[in-house]
Amino acid sequence: MTDINDINAARDAIVGEQNNYYQFIQVIGAFTPPPKLADLRRDYLAHIERSYRALDFKGIPQLRTLPGELALESVYVPLLARPEQPDGDTWNRERRLAGRSFNHDSLPEEALHGMERAGAAAPAQIEEALREKNCVVVLGDPGSGKSTMLKYLALRLARDPEAPLPILLPLNAYAKTLAGRDINLQNYLPEYFAGRAEGVAALGPLFKEALANGKAVILLDGLDEVQSNRAALVGKVEAFAHEAVKRGNRVLVTSRLVGYRDAPLAPKDWSLYTLLDFTPEAIETFAEKWCLTMEISVSGDTPEARKQAKIEQAGLLEAIDANPGVGRLASNPLLLTILALIKRQGVELPKSRIKLYDRYLETLIEAWNRASALDKSAGRESLDYESTLEVLGPLALRVREENPTAGLVSARQLQDWLTEHYTGEQWGLKPGPAREKAREFLESVRRHSNLLVERGEGQYGFIHLTFEEALAAYGLVALGQVERQVTLDYIQKYIADPAWRETILLSVGVQGLISRQPRAAGELVRAMLKMQCNGENTGKNLLMAGACLEDVGEAGLGQATAREVQEALLAASRDRSLPPATQRDAGFSLARTGWLPKDLDDWVEIPAGEFRYGGDDFPERDEVIQSPFSITKYPVTNLQFKRFKDAEGYERQEFWSADGWAWRSGTYDSKATDKNLKDWLAERPPAKRNEPWYWHDEKWNNPLAPVVGVSWFEAEAYANWLAQKEGRPVRMPTEQEWERAARGTNGREYAWGNEFDRNSLNCAEFWADQEDLSDIDKWSEWLKTDSFKSAGTTAVGQFPAGNTPEGISDLSGNVWEWTNSWYEDEQVNRTARGGSWYDDRRDARCASRHWGGPGYFGYRLGFRLVSPAQS
Repeated sequence: MTDINDINAARDAIVGEQNNYYQFIQVIGAFTPPPKLADLRRDYLAHIERSYRALDFKGIPQLRTLPGELALESVYVPLLARPEQPDGDTWNRERRLAGRSFNHDSLPEEALHGMERAGAAAPAQIEEALREKNCVVVLGDPGSGKSTMLKYLALRLARDPEAPLPILLPLNAYAKTLAGRDINLQNYLPEYFAGRAEGVAALGPLFKEALANGKAVILLDGLDEVQSNRAALVGKVEAFAHEAVKRGNRVLVTSRLVGYRDAPLAPKDWSLYTLLDFTPEAIETFAEKWCLTMEISVSGDTPEARKQAKIEQAGLLEAIDANPGVGRLASNPLLLTILALIKRQGVELPKSRIKLYDRYLETLIEAWNRASALDKSAGRESLDYESTLEVLGPLALRVREENPTAGLVSARQLQDWLTEHYTGEQWGLKPGPAREKAREFLESVRRHSNLLVERGEGQYGFIHLTFEEALAAYGLVALGQVERQVTLDYIQKYIADPAWRETILLSVGVQGLISRQPRAAGELVRAMLKMQCNGENTGKNLLMAGACLEDVGEAGLGQATAREVQEALLAASRDRSLPPATQRDAGFSLARTGWLPKDLDDWVEIPAGEFRYGGDDFPERDEVIQSPFSITKYPVTNLQFKRFKDAEGYERQEFWSADGWAWRSGTYDSKATDKNLKDWLAERPPAKRNEPWYWHDEKWNNPLAPVVGVSWFEAEAYANWLAQKEGRPVRMPTEQEWERAARGTNGREYAWGNEFDRNSLNCAEFWADQEDLSDIDKWSEWLKTDSFKSAGTTAVGQFPAGNTPEGISDLSGNVWEWTNSWYEDEQVNRTARGGSWYDDRRDARCASRHWGGPGYFGYRLGFRLVSPAQS
């Protein structure tokens, strides 16, 4: 088992970057100019320091109130790039483009130009590439970190006295000069810096010395941004690079993926690398560095600031983990940065995602051009937000309809659609002016917002799938402004189509939150509840309505609609005619809307006395409960366990036994004698023992699902915390107490009675829709089916028919429950009772026993508690 968020992976990446950097500079060597140039070198490097030491967010509204500056080096996360191989090698079918997974055959050939088919070569860091190659081209989507990477590399080289000389230049500035006169790149370099700051007006001798001695790293940014006569520019770059590398210098050029195709550099001379999305490890590293830097910039480097940074980091990662749409955005460095900025402003994530996306769109439309240009003298103009949305919304909706898989549309088709828009009632232009207006708009959006980007010759697509979906939601709402039924027809047509889920969901947010029309949004959702979804799609309309309520809340739909949706979800979660996964999803959605059973924290009293016990590992016999006790009605849920975690229960040693704290700190691991348990513990180092193992996995972390991935020691600590909180003794039940609560006094077979009913509990038979899987071969066959893949825990109380006569829920099925008893006389393993979603009917019997070392944690194990009567 592997934790993709393991912090060691991120640490290893940083260490690897350091090694690659030092090896890279050793290959080139230090630039030590003659004494007469020493002062010039000092002034020039000071200029690099001033220019690139801080992140540049000019124009981004989220940073208007930020005190001070954020140091680039403090927040930078190393980027990985994949070396591209010649045509004919195997295409990497897991590759992503603008938030979409696709295979090579799903896109038109013209969309693939400039993206050579990736072979099996391992990802590399850019310093590693520069160590091995003289001329490197780095390709990446907008926002993938190309310019920031160059700034960071220049800054590091400038700060290192053993490094070669960095020279960073935006190619669009050089292209502008070339448009007026012919000048080679080496002569232009000092001209570019002249007048930009004191001390850098005459850098020609310095650059000439470094280049002549092979002690320079030339960083050329934005080959694709050159809008005219790019072929001539490419010729100049190639001529310069040819001379530079002969003397031992290194040259690095950046470009967008598709923009590079129009005028590429000679393949025989240049090594091509494509930037990869941020991995989960990189996202975690960014969150850690970003939040710490932010807190220190505001409050200073204090213990309190560092503690608050950890809280902010956890909140940011939780927001990213909680929703696939937000997670997709986070893989793009710029979009992740904007997400962190928005989170910093107090916007709740991922709730009301349309508010998040609306802020994203505002930033990209109004501010990107001012924030992204390396050459700030470019003077790009910004676009008007509202009028741009009015056009891009219907446009994105058309793209969704025409090509939802690849999200690509031809330039001709785009212009036809825009012309149609401008000849419509809203604008009323004649065909000629409308077509010219369409051409101007398309060019303006492409150049100034980067929302629409070229993805091949004559092919356009939105920068990211999420923005295509969000903009299409605006378009869907706009359709209904004249006739609401048009919007409803779209929703009915696509409500069960996964490709349209986000657009429909976000359209309700646009209506209810952005347009502030909760009544209209509520009418849309009520209509969803009545829509027909048949066959394998049965219940999908209810789940969509639930997702809408989750996302926009009662404020976006109105109180009456919110209550109606919750009632429908509750009924669906208990409707045994629906597919099991739909029942589970309805219960989970209900919990995410904030609904709670009124008796969630209730205890049920169990009197003392005789009862029937055993019949599994030992003969059935009469036992006596000497003293009455109370038992929790439900197993402990994620919502309840979060209270312990929020109370810093994992950090407070007073709640842990000696062995428990040893487990928490890692010293217990040496006591494990079973190899499987040793291996299992090794997967969860002490740094990961500060929360349940599956705490961030949406399959297991629903608020009303039983908490899983907890060791016996974690359950014990929770019980001790609750005992202190409630002022009474609390612990896990003994086997006898658990079985007395489950079987009553007459020794019933299951919690509800003696006859098995697969619709009364969450177990293998429920998911498989079969009456009996107790035969090992049948159960093993089920493990190979799709129903097993979708199986898991369900919300507590979802099977009221499975309650005991006393009203205790989930004693049969859902999760095995830790008890306070040892499984054997040697006291190696603790006993668990009740069966689970994974197990068949035999394990759901009240007498069935299971075992595990107290340090073990798995997705079948949870717990409930008892409180013995006080004398």
